[in-house]
Amino acid sequence: LLYQQGYFRQYLNVDGWQQEMYPENDFYTMPVRPVRDTDRQPVRISVELAGQRVFAQIWYVQVGRLMLYLLDTNIAENTARENQDLTDQLYGGDREMRIKQEILLGIGGVRALYALGIEPAVCHMNEGHSAFMALERARILIERYGMSFGEAAAITAASNVFTTHTPVPAGNDYFVPE
Repeated sequence: LLYQQGYFRQYLNVDGWQQEMYPENDFYTMPVRPVRDTDRQPVRISVELAGQRVFAQIWYVQVGRLMLYLLDTNIAENTARENQDLTDQLYGGDREMRIKQEILLGIGGVRALYALGIEPAVCHMNEGHSAFMALERARILIERYGMSFGEAAAITAASNVFTTHTPVPAGNDYFVPE
């Protein structure tokens, strides 16, 4: 996700406690560019969140020979401020905000790749943040090939890679079924 307030900056206050700053990013002065289609229109995807269609602009950063694609919901198509704010901060907000961010990252991330003509054979999940990616990949297989959920889940499970750098409970999101 392309965070409007970036990945917070940490510092120690005069008492030695960690503090965070969330500076506003001006994407137009950074080495990030909006992805545009052949008509020079911004490329956008959408996901359903809590009964609302949420749109995200796809941006890219050239990292050496690779492209890094990022999603931004702070766009006019999202009339509800809460939807524009989804990409404000890393780890910002409450549990509802976090699960919406994870749905946007997982489902929206796959949709962004497909919108760009990229159909990955293998997908990587860092921690659980993009876990909904597996469900979106399964949905695509079901829709395209008429597979059962079990068949599609087996195929995606074999082509998803999962890593974690925070193997303690406090470092991982937990959501109740409701």
